[in-house]
Amino acid sequence: MKRHFFLILALLFAGSLKLLAQAYDGLGDTKIFAGASMVGDKFGIEIQSDNGFSDMFSFGSKLTVLLSKANEGQDESDNFSSVFAKIDLAAFLRLHFSRSLNLSERIDPYLGAEFSLKALGGHAGVKYNFSETAGLYLQAGHYFSGSFWAAEDGDFGKNLFAKKTFVSAGLTINMNTGRGYR
Repeated sequence: MKRHFFLILALLFAGSLKLLAQAYDGLGDTKIFAGASMVGDKFGIEIQSDNGFSDMFSFGSKLTVLLSKANEGQDESDNFSSVFAKIDLAAFLRLHFSRSLNLSERIDPYLGAEFSLKALGGHAGVKYNFSETAGLYLQAGHYFSGSFWAAEDGDFGKNLFAKKTFVSAGLTINMNTGRGYR
């Protein structure tokens, strides 16, 4: 019963929002992404910030935190290395295709390249805005190698990101568009 109530509430909320949504506005567009992520076989959460600097390109950053239990037999320094091994901070560059493919303003497919503390990789994704300020995203990619920090087995333990496939999904919030603050 609770599930049906929340589903109806979500549909009413989505239907009441403005329908003038743009998934990517180009120069000055700023979006925050928050969602769930799977890196290899590890579940986690991620937060991204995406900033448009032209009609087709954006740049941003991403913080991924993998969630799993700590081993009880570890001492304090091992616990620190275990926590550090589950966190990654990345910078990315994205190429957006909605305008070049003449798609609806609500949908934005993109390709990106990532450079993080622990891995180098690429991703492909799509954003769908169901209102002026909110939308959904789905992204998949692969970390091809380790980066300069903990390339394979470094001082801070095993690299949980290098040479892994990842999938993430969640919500987008439009903070600013090329037309001004909302």
